[in-house]
Amino acid sequence: MARQREMHDPDYRRELDGGLVVRWSTPRDTEPIAELSSFVFRRSADEQPNRPVEAWIRDVMSGRHPHMDPGSYVVVEEPATGRIVSASCLLSYEIELDGVRLPFGRPEIVATHPAYRNRGLVRALFGLLHARSAARGHLVQGITGIPYYYKLFGYEYAADLGGEVSVPFAAIPPLKEGEPEPYGLRTATEPELSTARELYDRDRARYALTTPIDEKYWRWVSCGMNRDSGEGWTTRLIVDRGGVIVGYTLTARSRDADEVGVRALGVRAGTSLAAVVPSVLRACVALANELLPRRAEPPLPSRVTLWLWREHPVYGVLTEAQAARAVHPYAWYLRVAELGPFIMKIRGVLEGRLAASALAGHTGELRLTFYRGGMRLVFQDGRLEAVEDWREDHAWGPRAQAGFPPNVFLRLLFGHRSLSELREGYPDVNATDEARPLLEALFPPRRAWLLPLD
Repeated sequence: MARQREMHDPDYRRELDGGLVVRWSTPRDTEPIAELSSFVFRRSADEQPNRPVEAWIRDVMSGRHPHMDPGSYVVVEEPATGRIVSASCLLSYEIELDGVRLPFGRPEIVATHPAYRNRGLVRALFGLLHARSAARGHLVQGITGIPYYYKLFGYEYAADLGGEVSVPFAAIPPLKEGEPEPYGLRTATEPELSTARELYDRDRARYALTTPIDEKYWRWVSCGMNRDSGEGWTTRLIVDRGGVIVGYTLTARSRDADEVGVRALGVRAGTSLAAVVPSVLRACVALANELLPRRAEPPLPSRVTLWLWREHPVYGVLTEAQAARAVHPYAWYLRVAELGPFIMKIRGVLEGRLAASALAGHTGELRLTFYRGGMRLVFQDGRLEAVEDWREDHAWGPRAQAGFPPNVFLRLLFGHRSLSELREGYPDVNATDEARPLLEALFPPRRAWLLPLD
């Protein structure tokens, strides 16, 4: 008898209602997936297909992408017509929390043909995506997506996504007549990518939750990615008049508005950021005509948008006129299917926070209810000895010391919101006087810079 295929198995397939089949992709699905996605990802029904999305899908299905292979798309097919009517893929890389690397699964490009919506197809896709992610050992999944929707699949807003300040061209100070430009931008060569990587790692050291980028992905973005996708960035080095490298930027390759985008900007230790920024802004204005338009006839460029997330030091050196337009961060959806293994993975981080707090050397339990389940953490002399599933017994057993609605605990776990902020916003978040200082010590607010790797 043939064995039952697991959902993560490349040969898994299952019939759905309406004569549809859900399965994993093969290379021959590349063009049907690209056709579906370019049709779905349009702003209006009369807009042309989204050609940059097509180019990106050909990249991730090429077998050359560092975080994706041609078998990592889930598709819903209509066998009678051969059409793919719903699809999404799984990117695999790592994120980092206070120095601990965490295997990370990222669903992307979730697309369903309008005629096939509201039939549970995305739920079928995510069942397979989560199974494959678990099989790969991912401790966290994350997705960037439309408001609320992915909460239906176990995700919660739990880390900043974006955050920007736009500087109008008119507010960028010109050089005085006859004055040479003190700093310039130039594209990094392939051997110089290691320098850019060092500068990026210095830049992200300010944040607790970040995206480490390995050498292979730096090369992919610089030398392998199809520029027609508009994804990724151009790695540029900031140099002084003598050609000495003093910093780096990651500048956008495309635009669909009136902006020139900067995704990262940092300098070496001992270099004045305030002195460098005016030159970088002037150089970005000169890049405007190099950007790929992502839609027909976008408006003329008129601003440099610093997509530098929350509280970046660059914002502090801008004038009020330059920083007149700011956009607060949206949020990553994050999912942790098994909290126990995740918390044990970051045990050293939690023990270090505890040791630096007023509760150093703590011994005792922390019992949390999530109302449909719960968790018990056991500490001995400041060490986290065990994390166990636990359910509150309202009749006779020990009571919970803190409560969180399902998945809201993730906002505390990743430092997206403080305990007091959650208690203010959610009446069903609570903590006893005993648990409050322990939770605040273990899970303080922490900033995130989770740069998406497409």
